[in-house]
Amino acid sequence: MVKICTDSCVDINKEQLEEYNISVLPLCVILKDKEYLDGVNINPKDIYEYVDKTGQLPKTATRSIEDFKEFFSNLLASGDDVIYMGISDKLSSSFSYACKAKEELNNNKLHLVDSKSLSSGIGLLILYAAKMAKIGQDAETICKELERQRNFNQTSFVVDKLDYLYKGGRCSAMARFGANLLKIKPRLELVDGKIENTGKYMGQFKVVVKKYIDDMLKIHSNYKKDLCFITHTCTDEEFVRNIVDYVKSKNIFDNVVSSVAGSTITCHCGKNTLGILYLLEENNG
Repeated sequence: MVKICTDSCVDINKEQLEEYNISVLPLCVILKDKEYLDGVNINPKDIYEYVDKTGQLPKTATRSIEDFKEFFSNLLASGDDVIYMGISDKLSSSFSYACKAKEELNNNKLHLVDSKSLSSGIGLLILYAAKMAKIGQDAETICKELERQRNFNQTSFVVDKLDYLYKGGRCSAMARFGANLLKIKPRLELVDGKIENTGKYMGQFKVVVKKYIDDMLKIHSNYKKDLCFITHTCTDEEFVRNIVDYVKSKNIFDNVVSSVAGSTITCHCGKNTLGILYLLEENNG
């Protein structure tokens, strides 16, 4: 048997985690000088309230090597193989800490794979692995397939405002001012484990989202059809339902799932960020 685990940046629904018995290590969110655990004692609403009240951006942090060792040890106790895949190594120190924990544990039943992704992009790969494990594939086979499939993973978002990115040092004051003034909405894509700005839209967020979705489905048209995520930090539930229905109306994917991004992602992108995420076939496009 193979157990699958990840971190709280995974951004898939609780029901999916439970169905495939996927274990999650919560990452840290720091408000001023107090540390919280993502999805345990803090949620996106808490972050919005904190930023509105203080004007300061929360910080995120990985877990310690000792935390990783404890997390892995508990899963390894049954004697099963364990596969861990969390946030991209190029976006966080989490993967390097996990590697150090593996080295100290010196257990060949623990396997680590860099997702080169974030949010539900990790989730797509984790679910892919969990389905392989469920039908009895061994850990080595699953890891090799993950290392291949991570290169065919369409993970992107469109961001309403650059305020959080600016406060987090990820864009300049001038870029933030110009984008907000001209109503520019940047399109961010994961490329080889890094976030890159691959396009921009002008206009109201709720208007440009459909254009963004159309563009991604056209640019990355070699989709696996079984599952698509609409992952977001939007508080307007009706708007999100309309977007999900819009994607469903295209009759491309067997399942279109809405997922609310957790606190880790929210800390960096803020309110009103939305992405369409799906895996790609290798033999087309």
